Amino acid sequence: MGKHAEWRKLVKKERRRRLRTQKAKLRDDFINKSSVEYKEWQKEQKILEEMEYQQIEKANEEEHNKWVKAEAIAIQQWAILQEQKKKLFQEYVEQEAKLKMEWEMEQKRKEEEQEKLKRMEEQEKERHTMFMCKLKDFLSGDSIDPPPELQINRETRPHMEICPFFSKTACCRFGDLCSRNHIYPGVSKVLLATNFFQHFGLNNANYNEYDTDVMLEYEDSDTYKQFVEFFNDVLPEFQKFGRITLFKVCNNYEKHLRGNTYIEYAELRCAVAAYQSLHSRWYGGRQLSLQFCLVGSWNNALCGLAPRRRCPKGRACNFLHVFKNPNHKFSYNRTYSRRNSTDLNSSSRTWRWSESPEKEVESLKELSRNRERHRHKSKSTNRKSKTHKRRSKSPIRHGSKRTNLKMK
Repeated sequence: MGKHAEWRKLVKKERRRRLRTQKAKLRDDFINKSSVEYKEWQKEQKILEEMEYQQIEKANEEEHNKWVKAEAIAIQQWAILQEQKKKLFQEYVEQEAKLKMEWEMEQKRKEEEQEKLKRMEEQEKERHTMFMCKLKDFLSGDSIDPPPELQINRETRPHMEICPFFSKTACCRFGDLCSRNHIYPGVSKVLLATNFFQHFGLNNANYNEYDTDVMLEYEDSDTYKQFVEFFNDVLPEFQKFGRITLFKVCNNYEKHLRGNTYIEYAELRCAVAAYQSLHSRWYGGRQLSLQFCLVGSWNNALCGLAPRRRCPKGRACNFLHVFKNPNHKFSYNRTYSRRNSTDLNSSSRTWRWSESPEKEVESLKELSRNRERHRHKSKSTNRKSKTHKRRSKSPIRHGSKRTNLKMK
């Protein structure tokens, strides 16, 4: 919009204003103020103004009364709000005091716990130093008995029956999840290195775990050669700590027995020294895990039919199938108990090494075979004696061929 248009707009507006003022002046000039009509009109106007003023005052009074009531209500609400604020403030102060008190008590408790922990650590350090001194004295030969801390047995399920396989072989296929009790000794002369000997012939020989064609081009002689190397490599390390009375390596296929190595020392301190220095060491890229174990009788632990290759369960047997040590080192002499064939049904089972029903069946079969052989022999001897008697009783005929042959 240009300047000229704005100017024209203002001019028109001013012109309209002048015209209105002129008309108003003309209208006032025509009115006669001294006339009766004008006076009545003025009275009516005053009356109207008074009525309007009264209405305005009345409305103002009503509004004032409303405001007074609202102000009273607001004052009352404000007083209630102030009381609530006071209560909340008091509660806040009390809560802060309570929290502060609790924090102080918590700090005191933490300080007491830290002091207790420090005391316990100091006591533990003292016990450890005492234990190490006793252990050194025991290993050096100054003391006869081992420290009492090592003579405590650990039981997995104290209120249950003892696991028969674990008590014989110190191993169980269920581990600590077994429903029966496993007793772990604190110290013993026998050390067990679980899954120490590892070889392809043992790890892959279980056809149920791997392919059935894995072992077609693999023989047990290869596994035994590797065992001989393992034996000559590991034995000197264990012999550094004392005289070894037994060294056995399992060749079972079961996972809990596969490659387990049993080392029995002549003295207890030798086993403790070996455990102290060899436990958690590395061999062949694997960490060695040693543990003390109790083997009550090697007759019960070793499978008696394994050396003769008559075990019906094969290498899946839960008794120990062991490698033959080279040059018969640390060979275990078995003790066989003599008994008559009539004592087969007796209750003594000391002659067994692995109790299984298959052996009883085999022994009964062998007994029946021996009896049948004895019967056949007795029958044949009876027949021979009868024929000999008949020949001696029969008369000799000179015309017969037999007499002629004898005479010739």
